[in-house]
Order: sequence, then structure tokens, then C-alpha cells
Amino acid sequence: MKKRGYFILAFIIIGGLVSFVSSPLGGNKCTGDEEYAIGLGSLGAYSLIKDYRVNLKSGDPAPNENFMISLKAGLKYRFLPINNPENKKKMIMSIYMNQQKGMMLATSYNKATGKHYPTIDFACRTTGTFYVFFEMEDGEKGCGVGMFSVAN
Repeated sequence: MKKRGYFILAFIIIGGLVSFVSSPLGGNKCTGDEEYAIGLGSLGAYSLIKDYRVNLKSGDPAPNENFMISLKAGLKYRFLPINNPENKKKMIMSIYMNQQKGMMLATSYNKATGKHYPTIDFACRTTGTFYVFFEMEDGEKGCGVGMFSVAN
């Protein structure tokens, strides 16, 4: 009878640990797989070039991740920021001329109106290297996937 009691206690402890690790507090629920699947369905007549799995902590100034991208004049690109459903705020995706954020070319968020856009459709006029930045609204923590695609 004692062995059965130990078995039940061990089962409860292991079950609690598994539950904790799979919870938002105990583990990272943002693998990006769900967001990636949603993004693929939103590409329309665009072909995926690259996806970016983004996981940002909170802070002031707002932490960001940035990636270098090459764009070619005359092509149309679509950028998609896909938020994890557990985010308190939305992820913002912006395209800049350089890594110092000297000149913004496009963004998924209009700060003046507070409006978020599901995609950025961008007709490139100049061939070159640019930077795509990801940050969370109001410096909150969050995660998601950013997609970079080109028109077919």
C-alpha cells in the first residue's frame, strides 16, 4: 500500500512539473509554428523569401531585433508581422534605410492613429541593403513571426 502512495505522489509531482513547463510562466510557448502557418495563408500572390522568429523582452527604450535584407528596384514585396495570440500588445515591423533607423521606409503601425496593419506592401524603387526591425508596442514583451516575401 505504501508503494502505491509513493507512486501517486510521484505522478502528481511529475504532472505538476509538466504543467508548469508548458505554461506561459514556466516555458516559452512561442515557437512561431502557429504564427508561421497563419502567415503562409496570408501571402496571397507572394512567395516567401524568409521568416524571422522574434521573441522580445520588455523595456524602455523598447527592445528590438533587426535583420539585414536585400531589395531590388522594380519588385513588389510584402512584409507580414504575425503576433502570438498571448501577446498583450502587437508586434511592429518596420523597414529602414540603415541600422541606425535613419529613415523609415514603411511600418506596420501608425503611431498617430494607433492603427496596426496586417501587411506592408512595398514597391521598391532603389536596389540596396535595408533593415527590417521588430519591436513590441509600448516596449511590452512578446513574440511572433515576421515574413518577407516577393510578388510572383
